[in-house]
Amino acid sequence: MRRMSLLIVLAAVTLVPSAWAGEPLFLWQVAGEHATVSLTGSIHVGRTDFFPLAEPLEQAFAASDALAVEVDVADPAVQQAAAMLMLQKGMLPADETLQSRLGDAVWGRLQAFAESRGIPLAVYGRFRPGIVAMILLLEEYKRQGLDPELGIDQHFLAEAKEAGKPVRQLETIEAQLDLFVQVDDVLDDIMIGEMLDQMADLAAETDRMIALWRAGDADGLERMMAEQTGDDPAMLAFYRKLLDDRNAAMADSVDAWLRGDRDVFVVVGAGHFGGENGLVRLLEGKGWAVEQVAR
Repeated sequence: MRRMSLLIVLAAVTLVPSAWAGEPLFLWQVAGEHATVSLTGSIHVGRTDFFPLAEPLEQAFAASDALAVEVDVADPAVQQAAAMLMLQKGMLPADETLQSRLGDAVWGRLQAFAESRGIPLAVYGRFRPGIVAMILLLEEYKRQGLDPELGIDQHFLAEAKEAGKPVRQLETIEAQLDLFVQVDDVLDDIMIGEMLDQMADLAAETDRMIALWRAGDADGLERMMAEQTGDDPAMLAFYRKLLDDRNAAMADSVDAWLRGDRDVFVVVGAGHFGGENGLVRLLEGKGWAVEQVAR
């Protein structure tokens, strides 16, 4: 049975290197009667060589009246709320530990991995497995030179705040955290095991996603996710919550903005765009003409 890749669901590609003119970008525009919405994908980590971004991206942002992101992670109030929620919801009940929630084999693998990375596993001993998988994956990205401060969403958030541009949030930090807090208990071993499986191929898989992003290939990225999704009902339910359910809510917000009179530049994870349940098809299903932008 193939399992869903945590690498893919936790990361969306935003690298925008130079390329020949005329190539499609990971950027779409939708025109309403009085408003235009531009949408691009992001991961939440990056490198200095991701910049400068392709000019059409910066132009679309500059022309917008507001920036929309999943969550404004640059807002100190959001950061404070995230820290509080992590303690309130991310911790296991008093009578449980990370070790007690995992099978012996997976716990042994996790211990070995932590030792190889110099990670004090005891620090995470009271956190829920879904939270630990997310944290350790992000730490591995940092180890490979990817910086959360250089994510594409962070880039545009900084530009918006410098320009005094309003920031709209599509979700709440609590709703995002709940995705990993409310994971079905039967997935504890699967999520940690999948995270550990990803570590050896993290660089290669990231390069593959980058290539799809560079090609503006949202459907290719969606197929990459689908081929790593298994048939476990609990995992499929998690996948639907992580992408499909959120896509529908995001599309509803974009639909409402298109009926308004303000141009909006939207930055969300690139995994939200492709496939029948992705933002592009959902907006087309609402009757909008969605145009992909080329260099």
